[in-house]
Amino acid sequence: MAAARLPLVCTATLNSLEESLDGERELCRNFVCRYVEMWPGRFDRIYDAVSSGHDEEALDSALSLRSSALMVGAAQLGKLTNDLIQLLGSGCPSVTAKRLAALKACGNQTAWQLTTSYIDPAPSTQM
Repeated sequence: MAAARLPLVCTATLNSLEESLDGERELCRNFVCRYVEMWPGRFDRIYDAVSSGHDEEALDSALSLRSSALMVGAAQLGKLTNDLIQLLGSGCPSVTAKRLAALKACGNQTAWQLTTSYIDPAPSTQM
């Protein structure tokens, strides 16, 4: 399935995360907030590893990003990261590097949506 067909943020996954935390919305909100805060550093680690040809480090960073993205319901980002993981094993570094721009754009949009709709929603848009 193409990443664009998936929701940027899956509300059902966020609800499941909150339920897994015994319904503690504030704890879940803090977890999601920490995810958003960590996004730039996570991307930078992947970018730096891919740019310098450190495939194992890139793979480790991408696996970490995929796991955390899927935990917070970042469906498109999870799919794009999964695609990147597959590319890392293909031996095509130029193709892998070209995918980083899409990954960054999606991650930035996801962080913005999580912030505006879940972490600090306007009163009429609470999930």
